[in-house]
Amino acid sequence: MFRPFALIGFIYLAVQAVSIYFGSGFAFLASGCFFLLFFLSLFVNKLRTAKVVPIACLVAAVALSVYAGYHVWKIEPLTELAEKDAVITGTLCELPYENNGKFYYTLRIDEIEIEGMEYPHNPGKIIMTTRNALDIEPYGSISGKVHLYQSFGSEDGFSVRQYDYSKRIHMRAYLYEYEGYSVSPTAEKPPYYYALSIRKTMMNSLDRLLPKEEAGIMKAVLLGDKTGLTDEIKSDFHAAGTYHLLVVSGLHMTIVFQGLLKLLKFCRIPHKLSCIITAFGVLSFMAITGFSPSVLRSGIMSLLFLAAMMFHRNPDSLNSLGIAVFLLCIINPYAAADFGFLLSVTSTLSLILLSKPIYRFFLDRTKRVKHGKVLLHSIFSSVSSSLAVTAGTLPLVIIAFVTFSVISFISNLLMIFPTTIMLPITALAALFESIPSLSIFAKPFALVGGLIAKYLIFVAHWIAKIPFALISADYEFIMLWLAMTMLLFAFAIFLSKRKMLVRTVLTLSSILLIAGIFSYQLSNRSTVRVSVLDVNDGISVVVTANRQTAIIGCNAYSDYTTYQYLKGHGIHNIDYLQPLSDEIIEYQNLAKLNENFQTKNFILPNGQYFTGDLEKSLEEAEKISYYEKSAKTILNDDVAIELHSDANGNYTVLIVKEIRILILSSEYDLAHIDLDLNDIDILITDTVPQSAEYLQSFITVLSMEEQSMADSVKRLDVGNVQLYATAGRGNLHIDVEGDRTIVLRRGSGG
Repeated sequence: MFRPFALIGFIYLAVQAVSIYFGSGFAFLASGCFFLLFFLSLFVNKLRTAKVVPIACLVAAVALSVYAGYHVWKIEPLTELAEKDAVITGTLCELPYENNGKFYYTLRIDEIEIEGMEYPHNPGKIIMTTRNALDIEPYGSISGKVHLYQSFGSEDGFSVRQYDYSKRIHMRAYLYEYEGYSVSPTAEKPPYYYALSIRKTMMNSLDRLLPKEEAGIMKAVLLGDKTGLTDEIKSDFHAAGTYHLLVVSGLHMTIVFQGLLKLLKFCRIPHKLSCIITAFGVLSFMAITGFSPSVLRSGIMSLLFLAAMMFHRNPDSLNSLGIAVFLLCIINPYAAADFGFLLSVTSTLSLILLSKPIYRFFLDRTKRVKHGKVLLHSIFSSVSSSLAVTAGTLPLVIIAFVTFSVISFISNLLMIFPTTIMLPITALAALFESIPSLSIFAKPFALVGGLIAKYLIFVAHWIAKIPFALISADYEFIMLWLAMTMLLFAFAIFLSKRKMLVRTVLTLSSILLIAGIFSYQLSNRSTVRVSVLDVNDGISVVVTANRQTAIIGCNAYSDYTTYQYLKGHGIHNIDYLQPLSDEIIEYQNLAKLNENFQTKNFILPNGQYFTGDLEKSLEEAEKISYYEKSAKTILNDDVAIELHSDANGNYTVLIVKEIRILILSSEYDLAHIDLDLNDIDILITDTVPQSAEYLQSFITVLSMEEQSMADSVKRLDVGNVQLYATAGRGNLHIDVEGDRTIVLRRGSGG
């Protein structure tokens, strides 16, 4: 059988993904069916001789059984711990990080006590959050009282909870900081402790050498650490389709792998010893970058290539990829729940299968070119790799992010090569800076690396500014189009050897996509969409109607989600921009939006003055409207916005085709509101208002993170109200059609 490990690995991954989506009940039933099919295939001589069908059935049965068994043994007992207070002792096993004003600590639970439970199930690893930073080093110990909860989502389907399981994070918790806790110094120092120490030292070295933005890019490229990146840089790289450069992946491993081999060959180190030293370097790089799935996949493939080279065998890329996938999936029954891992596998598979045919396609059309062939071949190689990865990963990108960059191959062409140069330069700068006696040699490397980082930031920002660089796929028909296109391509490839048929399918699918988007927009031209963006604890509401856009609030940690939403939907102008609070961070977010999008009307309370960058940003708005206690703006025939301010706080009433939506961004006391609450159809809030019993809206939308939602539901008398929440699950769209018809749809962060 040709390439057996490729068959085993890819079938195992596909079946594991299906198991995660449909759940353990399906996995138990399906495993029995596939074991039966395996035994039946052994009695069919033709199938037994070919081997493909029996092996495929056996692999599928094993994948289903392993997933189902792991779920029963490890996952199901976790339900008894959910929403319980516990006293724990845990060991910090990863570097802590900060996000949105919270600090996150990955702990390995050593001891756990829960009142009323004699022998509580040990969850293994958890992520604990705090409001204040803890003075704890890697593999230090912390003891304290926490509240345990499960991540949002169910036990089947792809969700935040499944993603946590893929990282071996079985529970989340927050620390009761006011009840006291104790931190103990590092007692054990396993090999991974030293890898974390090196990682931390290198990060600190780059922070000392360079400004924040350049250091952030270099840390992301070298170590995969994105905590130093601003939201604007992340958004620009995403819009340019080059976000993968900020994640340590196969590209980075290839640079390390080939760079070490060439260096050792240059130093005339014996062949086998070079392979052994390179293997040690690959393992070290995997540890320092945190053993992410993409690094593990590429690392295993590199080690297999080195083993083949040591024994003078020809390595096979597909078999190596299959072995790597199989090992990762059988070790981790939830590996397929990590979209990063799936993207890593599909991008590598695309490079193996598609890059050479695309490269030959370009060569065939430039045979008559006599001059500059070396340059042309280099360009063709980069373009073919970029196109192969883009085409191969497009289905997953659409499913996972609901946005995709239409010019990513151009940005990759401009940015991949500089990134390959920057990686070793960054490593040398961090290495020299971490050794005091050699720190003087770090500055030249830091200077060159910083200039390349500036170039990458500039190119990503420039490309992100191009209209429609980022396209939203947040349409109901997209999944159907994607499935049909993949099916047609499968038929075209396997049922016909003529290239013309493949080109015809490509042309027809492109026409169908464009026609589908156009017809969808045409059929929904009278629909008003009110989008509650998933911004954690805060509110940002985007109203789109008749080619006009209103933004009510950006009361969040940053403007990143709002910016991404506007870019993904091709919005260039903001017709109405209004804050919901008096907090300076909200005004800073709105100022950033005003800089990136042309604002026609900025609504501000009278007497609100700004200085510095905020004042400069406001000057770019076409019009600034000030109000005293209330104001009413008619956006168009379908949308009117009323905002009010009194001693209790601020609130906004959005009137959409006679549907009245109340937007609250503070604990407003509804008992004193100057409004007939019986007329309110929908409430959008980031906190439970005081005297909430006065309001019986038909629909309530909680714009908050998961844990805040869980606490709010306990305080809220739901009654007959339909309750929805963003809670990390994506944006929530409220489509208002004629005759007071309301349709709610779940979107994505894009």
